[in-house]
Amino acid sequence: MKYYIILIMACILTFTSCNRVMDTKPLNTYTGSDVWSNYDLAQGYIYECYSNCMGYIFSWNYDAITKSVRNHPWGGAFTSEKTEQIDRNNDEGWSAFGNIRRVNLVLKNTSTAPFTAVQKSTFNGEALFLRAAIYSNLAFRFGGVQLVKEVLSVESDFNIPRSSLKDTYDFILSDLDSAANLLPQTNERGRATKGAAYALKMRVALQAGAYLNDNNYYRAVRAAGDKLFALGQYNLDDYSNLFNAYSSAVASTENILILERKNTNTDFTSTPMQWLVCNSDQISSKLTAAAMQKYPLKESIEGWMNYAPTQDLVDDYLVTDTDGKEKKWDQTSYITTAGSAYEKMYKNRDKRFYASIVCDSSKYFGNWAYLRADGNASSNVQPLNGGNINGGASVTGYLFAKYVYQAKKLWYSDPTDFCYSVLRLGEAYLNYAEACIRLGDEGAARTYITKTYQTHGGFKNAIISANEDLWNDYRRERHIEMILETGDRYWSLLRWGMQLTGGLKQGYENTGMAIPELNGKQHGIAISSDGKSYQVFEMNEQNGQPLKFTPKRYLFPVPQAKIIALPSLSQNAGW
Repeated sequence: MKYYIILIMACILTFTSCNRVMDTKPLNTYTGSDVWSNYDLAQGYIYECYSNCMGYIFSWNYDAITKSVRNHPWGGAFTSEKTEQIDRNNDEGWSAFGNIRRVNLVLKNTSTAPFTAVQKSTFNGEALFLRAAIYSNLAFRFGGVQLVKEVLSVESDFNIPRSSLKDTYDFILSDLDSAANLLPQTNERGRATKGAAYALKMRVALQAGAYLNDNNYYRAVRAAGDKLFALGQYNLDDYSNLFNAYSSAVASTENILILERKNTNTDFTSTPMQWLVCNSDQISSKLTAAAMQKYPLKESIEGWMNYAPTQDLVDDYLVTDTDGKEKKWDQTSYITTAGSAYEKMYKNRDKRFYASIVCDSSKYFGNWAYLRADGNASSNVQPLNGGNINGGASVTGYLFAKYVYQAKKLWYSDPTDFCYSVLRLGEAYLNYAEACIRLGDEGAARTYITKTYQTHGGFKNAIISANEDLWNDYRRERHIEMILETGDRYWSLLRWGMQLTGGLKQGYENTGMAIPELNGKQHGIAISSDGKSYQVFEMNEQNGQPLKFTPKRYLFPVPQAKIIALPSLSQNAGW
């Protein structure tokens, strides 16, 4: 069967190895036989697969479903999901099968291609890795799904039923085992390696263990982690290097797999920066007279505010108190001895706080950001009573610094480089720690939690807690370590809730745990104009509703339109 490969060029603008081939005839005239008889064209096709598929495993804004992130008036996704105003007609990402076909085409065609054994092995390993990435995304959202293992033709039977959750997870993990065997230990930047296969397996097996209530999957997490760590090629880096500058992110030895965007085809609107940065200027249409006088801006800030951190997130960044111990900010001696709100709350925090959060009186691009009453970066809504009047400022008292590069002024149409962290060692350590807790090995869990706690958090003490206190320390550590990465906060809350219910079982939509961190009101902080007093306040979501989670949402609904089109598909419980 012949098929036409269109738009390869869009995905290989930064890869010059294909130039010789691309100069020979019009791009849209290349057939499947052309592609799989020429290594450069086949590599271009692989690049296209990466472009289409990588988004399934980094999902930077998916944490907006949780209390940790507040959607803002200028935009922001997932408000309907987090207030549970969705029904069976919603499509939460079911339609991924076109990309599954794309990677299956690689597996079909490389066997007869005139490539070296190493080239074939790498292509097949990458295809299996990407197929596992797509299916892991589907399994996290929907549970068991249709498993398409081969390229379908017009003569194929498309009446493929959903596989069980166990069969789906086992298929994914099998693909990752095969990928790890085929992939090289090192590859071009942004392409899968053995380490990437091991790291993704750890993430997937951890979720499978909770939903299937099976310790064998936690053992698989540990086994994959042992292989990953034995490679000896990844090291924890300074946290800010991963998220606050492009040059340090792409060079970091902590990153196992990245998605890199070059300024030749990327501007600020194509990155999280545009949606995390506020919008403010020294003009009366944006700031009150009091704000311009008290807290003037040196340069305009041109983001399109969609998301901001909440007090619910900020509370989990610990403070080193005068006695050298780490504590919650409201339990330190600074609460009674310090004079300003900044000194009470924001001094001596976890290093990740400063790399992730912009709080009141923080350096912000070429300015000092004030998120207090009359502040230049806080909304004028009550009780903040900030100085920004155009809806483009924080309603929580905070902004995100994570994934924001402040060295260059943000302007929506300007070109910029950007680097997403897709898989990294810090997450792998925490996945390993959680599996150890589930298997009763608290000593190993403490060792691996301490790694990120000390290196990324900057703390001198080690994690020494046990039992329930250890579990709480782990949950807090994961919250602040992984915010805005891969939807980790949301998937972790589901996983932990499912662990308490004993796994996915008949009737879970009625008997499963309704997760507290996904229910109720979010919190912000309002600081007085003089910066001395403050109040923590409650707020609903952007649509005026509190967060709502009922147990049926442990799995999203299969879109009803898909079931109508293919009646053999079953609907998830409760929808």
